[in-house]
Amino acid sequence: MNQQPNNFQRPNDPGKGTGAASLVLGIVGLCTGWLYGVGCVLGIIGVILAVVSGNKSSAVGLNRNGLAIGGLVCSIIAIVSGAGCLICTVCAGAAATSTASTFSSYAYNF
Repeated sequence: MNQQPNNFQRPNDPGKGTGAASLVLGIVGLCTGWLYGVGCVLGIIGVILAVVSGNKSSAVGLNRNGLAIGGLVCSIIAIVSGAGCLICTVCAGAAATSTASTFSSYAYNF
């Protein structure tokens, strides 16, 4: 029962670093989604990095790595939530300024 060692090495994944960066940006984008569109911008950058990571992995014949897929999902959710919060903030600001200008235009006669 003399077994020979398995010398097979998995090839290095060149898209692993950009996949990790995509995941980090997606998570930070989720955490800062309420902050005036910062999460939306980070999510867009995260999607770009996830696509680049998948392309790098596919170029050497590997499947897309889990970091890139997780980063893509988190980044898309960050874009949607960040855009929603930005729209709500803009609408609330517009409503607040229009209400204040309406009430200030009345002349009070005492």
